[in-house]
Amino acid sequence: MEVTKTNFEEVLPKIKESVDKSTFLTIDCELTGLSTTNDVNSYDTQKSYYEKVRKGCKDFLVIQYGICTFRYDEKSKSFKHQAFNFYIFPKAVPKHVPDQRFLCQASSIDFLITQNFDFNKLFRDGIPYLNEHQEAKYRDSLKEVQKVRATQASSNNLNESRVVSSKEQDKIFIENVTKSIKDFIKSKDEELVLPKCNGFLQFLVFQLIKHDFDDKVNVKSRDRDKVLVVTKFKGIQDRLDEEKRTVQEEENELDGTIGFSKVIQCITQSGKLVIGHNMCLDLLHTIDKFLIPLPEDYNEFKDCAHMLFSQVLDTKFMSCMDPFKSLITSNVLGHLLETVSKDPFETPRINVESEGYSLEDKREHEAGYDAFITGVAFLAMWRHLGSIENFDYDQNFGNFRLLTPYINKLFLMRLQDTPYIHLGGDDPIPPRDHVFYLTFPKEWKQNDIVQLFSPFGSVHISWINDRSAYVGLAKRNQAAIVLNTLSQSDTYRIMTYDSRQIQLGAASLNKETLTRSKWPEGHATKRRKISERHESDRNQNSDMDSPGKGDAFVDSLITSEPVPIVKPSRKRTISKTFAEDNSWE
Repeated sequence: MEVTKTNFEEVLPKIKESVDKSTFLTIDCELTGLSTTNDVNSYDTQKSYYEKVRKGCKDFLVIQYGICTFRYDEKSKSFKHQAFNFYIFPKAVPKHVPDQRFLCQASSIDFLITQNFDFNKLFRDGIPYLNEHQEAKYRDSLKEVQKVRATQASSNNLNESRVVSSKEQDKIFIENVTKSIKDFIKSKDEELVLPKCNGFLQFLVFQLIKHDFDDKVNVKSRDRDKVLVVTKFKGIQDRLDEEKRTVQEEENELDGTIGFSKVIQCITQSGKLVIGHNMCLDLLHTIDKFLIPLPEDYNEFKDCAHMLFSQVLDTKFMSCMDPFKSLITSNVLGHLLETVSKDPFETPRINVESEGYSLEDKREHEAGYDAFITGVAFLAMWRHLGSIENFDYDQNFGNFRLLTPYINKLFLMRLQDTPYIHLGGDDPIPPRDHVFYLTFPKEWKQNDIVQLFSPFGSVHISWINDRSAYVGLAKRNQAAIVLNTLSQSDTYRIMTYDSRQIQLGAASLNKETLTRSKWPEGHATKRRKISERHESDRNQNSDMDSPGKGDAFVDSLITSEPVPIVKPSRKRTISKTFAEDNSWE
């Protein structure tokens, strides 16, 4: 079902009912860009990965959101699904919330155009939304406006000084408005629409009515066409009723602006299992746009995400783990669906509950359809787990016990040896004693690095920039020999991965210390929070506090004298030992 702002309020109860009755639901997002993901390095930590991807969430928008609910029917031994494809776009409410700006990536927009994405529908009929922070600002601003209006309404000081324009044309405008209002009061008309005017003239009109016609008429701005509308008062009760109507209209406007966020709030409140394919980016955008701004601190993000979504499952992570990794050669969503549609997999029967998709629709990259086929692929893998245990359908789909190894683990694309973020648990910390940080002349190419490490076997090179890279050995037992043999030279410098992380941590600490020293005394709270965060980081990295390590150890890495070594000749061809998954599908 396609959902826009024209039918959103009508369809919302149906969406909530579908979520409440579901066994699980799947999600998918279409975005205006992905570019900051290019900064991800193969040897990033989960923390640095999050910090980089978070930037993209702040720059880009979700413009289409797909939700597909799946309900297991014990009588028919089948699943019934309902799919919803939402067009979403923020609404400008500059009086209450800062007007949103966003970036778009040309390649992403061009790709959506090739998929027949309807941008006219997006901008014209996109459903608005607010996260909780924006909603709170809106409510506070609205309360202030209503408070000021109530104060003005109760004020009887008509002798206070009035603003008068010195421009002759403004004086003429106010004289004409005064005459129009007097004529309107004598007429039988129910409202008077004043000519369009700028903000200053509108202020003068409000002032005029307050001083000269306060007990006779009321005036308010009609935002849709930017005009002032004057109506008559029939008595005190009429004034009170008018104010109530105005407040109700403002509350309705706020409620409508919250829009699509109501759907996400419904999902979080349901506690249902939420499934996506390569869903880390989708989940981050979902939290940031519709719930709360993404925290800067990584551990705070993990706690926040797990609190909001107690059960998530990433089919990309699931498909690359046992027992699936030996059966699935490609976990790009389309390839995954094709693979699990054949032996040894079995897909349970899936029927449409009311409105949904079929596999024959072939509408890839429409968010609702991608959410649907994500659910189909998941069901095939879930059924495969049950067939290994010889479970019948009711045993298989009666609980989530078989899914425990995959729940709350978000697949991290492009990382070499850190497969996931574990929400609600400890992240895996792979040993990287076989990885080195290498700096070299700008002229060096991939083959130069390959040749440098050629005596020690194949390597995986993860470029940071044109002067540095991480280099991972295929033969881990060669790490100590590499460090002793290559050491340092006047051409390049090499250090262990752990030493580089300590160096980066010290540099970050020094930078924040310098910034902290420049803060005025009034920023004590901010200083304390950063201090507490540093203390937590130091506790987690106790090596920095050990004798002979910490700042002194970092200084020794930076100031140690280089040992010259002859640059190797170029003879070997480039060989990529470890495959990287570069697909966002």
